[in-house]
Amino acid sequence: MDLTQLRLVALGHSSAGKSSCLAAMYTRLAAGRKGFRLTTADTALAQQLTATGKLLGRGIYPPPSSRRTELTAGLTFGRREVLGFEWTDYRGGALTGSAADDPETAQLLERLTHADAVVVFADTQRLATDPESQDEVRRTMVLLHRAVDEQPTPLPVVLVYTKADLVTDPADWSRARAAAAPLEELLVSGGRVRGTAVAVACGTTTRGVAVPVLWCLSVLLTHRTDEVARSLASTRELIKDLRKQANGIDSMVSWFKGVESAAKRLKYWEEVGREEKAELALLGRPSRRLARLLNAEQRGTVPPADAPSSTVAR
Repeated sequence: MDLTQLRLVALGHSSAGKSSCLAAMYTRLAAGRKGFRLTTADTALAQQLTATGKLLGRGIYPPPSSRRTELTAGLTFGRREVLGFEWTDYRGGALTGSAADDPETAQLLERLTHADAVVVFADTQRLATDPESQDEVRRTMVLLHRAVDEQPTPLPVVLVYTKADLVTDPADWSRARAAAAPLEELLVSGGRVRGTAVAVACGTTTRGVAVPVLWCLSVLLTHRTDEVARSLASTRELIKDLRKQANGIDSMVSWFKGVESAAKRLKYWEEVGREEKAELALLGRPSRRLARLLNAEQRGTVPPADAPSSTVAR
């Protein structure tokens, strides 16, 4: 996993709210939150997302788009970039097309096999009222399993219930979550998936829009921090053993046999240990602070629990 360029893939059928959520998320995080800030070198896209975000705040929503959006951004903490990532979302037709007939569908399938995280957008209103939405859920499940099966480590997956502020009847929420039950069950299946569900609102009422990206980045940053910590612990054990072996006799025997001495290996692994310690120092504080920011952003975003609560990722 290359932490300098994480690959986040967004899935969602037409009018699911991907474009609105992306604009609202960017507008919120670009302004800075708890020491974190989203930045991008694509000034044209940044201006477009910010303008859309401001319109959303006035209750003006963008029209459904058939264009794919790609955002390359960095999450900075203080003055240092902690994570870089690529956000790619696909038009609804790419989810139902054939890889043999639709180049964008083929590209989507390829991206999913190399994804570091997946965000699934589902229109809560449509889930509650349109039986065809269950077919869309099934198609999304097929795509998700393709992504999950290719991953060597648990894949962060976020199910985003969009337009949550427009669904106020508990019965509608129950129907929506029943339709999305296969997705929610995947989130809590354990093993290959690290998932959560979040109810978001974009517009004059904004809620939870930063959670999908923050969740994915927090999971990946925590994983990397733990990975470095484990590696450093192993390196320190190896250094301890090499220090016991590094002596004059070992050097003479190694020279005679034409192999690397314990002293030379010790020097190499001590350098590795210093690099791992420095990386862990850089990752540790942002990882903890990002987890706290995510916790704050998640407040009030858990989908209403009128459907069986066992299907909700907490």
